[in-house]
Amino acid sequence: MRKMRLLALTTSYPLRPGSSAGVFVQSLYRHLSDGCAIDVICPADSKPTKAMFDDGAATDIHIHAVRYAPKAWRRLAQESGGVVAGLRRAPWQVLLLPGLLLGLFWRCLLRAGDADLIHANWSVCGAMAGIVGRLRSKPVITTLRGSDVARAARSWSDRMILGLAVRNSRIVICVSEAMAERLRTQFPGRAADIHACLNGADEAFFHINSALSDGTSDGAGLRVLAVGNLIPLKGFDVLIEAVARARHREQIHVCIVGGGPERESLLALAASRGVSSCFTFVGTVPAADMPKRISEADVFVLSSRSEGRPNVVVEALAGGLPVISTDLEGVQGMVRTGDTGWLVAVDDADALAAALDRAVTDRVELQRCGERARAFARSQIGTWGDTARCYEALFQTVLTPGERQHPSCVE
Repeated sequence: MRKMRLLALTTSYPLRPGSSAGVFVQSLYRHLSDGCAIDVICPADSKPTKAMFDDGAATDIHIHAVRYAPKAWRRLAQESGGVVAGLRRAPWQVLLLPGLLLGLFWRCLLRAGDADLIHANWSVCGAMAGIVGRLRSKPVITTLRGSDVARAARSWSDRMILGLAVRNSRIVICVSEAMAERLRTQFPGRAADIHACLNGADEAFFHINSALSDGTSDGAGLRVLAVGNLIPLKGFDVLIEAVARARHREQIHVCIVGGGPERESLLALAASRGVSSCFTFVGTVPAADMPKRISEADVFVLSSRSEGRPNVVVEALAGGLPVISTDLEGVQGMVRTGDTGWLVAVDDADALAAALDRAVTDRVELQRCGERARAFARSQIGTWGDTARCYEALFQTVLTPGERQHPSCVE
């Protein structure tokens, strides 16, 4: 039997080793590719690329990179933070946006004829794919990943795009149950078609021997890991302020993984608060290096002001790290105070400092939280393989009876 042919539309996808753009989208498709033939349509970047090439780690993923501007200008979508962060870094790039969206739409329209199903990532792709689906009579499934839903609460244009995506998709998938519930309330007529499929973690994270579990952190102070794009939304300024206010700050060392436009200002802030020696900024690292980073840490900190359902928290929990996080909707079901970590209010440097001090002074409780974190991740979140099976089941529901006979795409 032939494989299901999946046409995937996304504004973010890693096109070269070390890229952090859309790594979680790639993880999903790699785990779907054993049973589905996948064509990924995404923006090209500033490096030389072919119009179509294979994902070397997957058996049947073909990437179609859309050239939307001269090569040197293709930085809008493939750098840290995606399109929205790219526009904040360089507002002039809004001039490239029509070409980018038109190029993605046109390539999707051309390739839709061979597809059984169109899968869109984020609301803007869902809006475009919905139109293509109507024109080519193809079912569309859209995954909403949090940032698009959050923006829709603040912006009428984002609400319009979200509405188009929801109304024109046969099924809408959210990356958390809390997000799905919110959308069901917002779109009651589509409530039955809104589902949650949780992003998992690679199996490698579940086999990490963390610094906590193997005892290598004894006497080394508190090793803190924080991961994210260096943009205001991630709240690294609050983390720096929290370390400066911590009673045991001389025992705290924070490794920040990620790149972005705020690097110099964050370095200056750390210097002005006298905590430069407490921080190491390592820049962007390949996704394959993250298990090693987690193995070297005692606790993970998420200081963000807004998130959907952050994959870095999933990976930290799977790796046996307790998590100190801001109290965000997408985190609440995973991080529970005194169980798998601690929640603190957004922008509350004093509360974050207190949580760090507690982690320094109570290593026994820290280790217990790490053990519970891994057990929770294994039982309640699972791996990317589990995520792929959730998607496969939903994909099958939108196909006609004759098209559903793809044994390789179901358990």
